[in-house]
Amino acid sequence: MSFLDKIKSGSELTVTTYGPSRQNDEELQTLVNELSLHYGIEDFAPILFTLVKDLILNGYKANFKRIFFLEKRLNIDSPGEYEIGIRQFKSLMQQGKTSTYDEKAKSQGFFVELSVKHSSDEIFAQVSNNNPLAVGEMAKIKHSLFHSQNYNDIMEYYIERGDNSEGEGIGIALCVILLKGEGLPTNGFQIKSQNGQTIASLRIPLAPLRSQN
Repeated sequence: MSFLDKIKSGSELTVTTYGPSRQNDEELQTLVNELSLHYGIEDFAPILFTLVKDLILNGYKANFKRIFFLEKRLNIDSPGEYEIGIRQFKSLMQQGKTSTYDEKAKSQGFFVELSVKHSSDEIFAQVSNNNPLAVGEMAKIKHSLFHSQNYNDIMEYYIERGDNSEGEGIGIALCVILLKGEGLPTNGFQIKSQNGQTIASLRIPLAPLRSQN
């Protein structure tokens, strides 16, 4: 059944992937475009794509990080070993040397799943990866969620709040700032760790978006 058929029937949309690719981007773009067209929020489609793609990329990164730590035999839950490993991992990403990690993720069963529940009232998108948050990661996430509420510009956040040790919290701040820019409640964006998974969710009410058209 195609995305359009599922959208028309009100069925949940699900996509499971293991790493970034042009094909995955195109599939996500199709899902977002058809969903946005169906619910009359076409102008929001680029924002929705950016939000969901960022959460998916965060999921890939979390899985690749776990694989890297396993390969280096570093304990991801040890604060000392985590700081050593994460700097090495970030260097690996900056050098573009994670291109084989999608195949590693697939062979080791590390996936990222997008599920989208939808109705005329709201879109609820959830991105999960089957890795729990490491010790200390939730504190960084809460820090980014809290402080990003005070910003309307992503570069301003980066300059003032960037954490050079890992990711700068930019993905989280970007989601919050984009939601604020569209007049949407930011408390609908949540990240949690449960049952061995990390789950990021977006609850997007459609009425404020339709009123803008």
